[in-house]
Amino acid sequence: MKSVIVRTASRALAPFLLLAGLYMATHGFLLPGGGFQGGVLLASGVILILLTHGREKVIRLEEDIDWFEAFGAVVFLGAGLTAIIMGKPFLTNLFPGTPIWCIALDIVVSLKVFAGTVALFVYLFGMRAVREC
Repeated sequence: MKSVIVRTASRALAPFLLLAGLYMATHGFLLPGGGFQGGVLLASGVILILLTHGREKVIRLEEDIDWFEAFGAVVFLGAGLTAIIMGKPFLTNLFPGTPIWCIALDIVVSLKVFAGTVALFVYLFGMRAVREC
């Protein structure tokens, strides 16, 4: 996008989207869907920068987005299997009486949703660099 107005507005809006996403990811355990909503807000901030500034601004993220998504899935599965190994149901709160477990799971869900949404955008809109093997 070549418009100075759109680029400036997106540069001003993106930090607020990212901040709202972080807030939702860490405080979303009080509300249903907090991790998912936080991940989508984080992804929308990055997608906004991608659309207005091009892929040069987020080239490092583009290279690591697959790792983020895999890491989120492995940690979420590991958390659930840890509860099973301890003889409890899948994803049982291992720290009863504290919200630590819920916060950690919401952050992991946010990371997974963030990575999936950005990867989907990058792949669908052809912004991924073509690499030769």
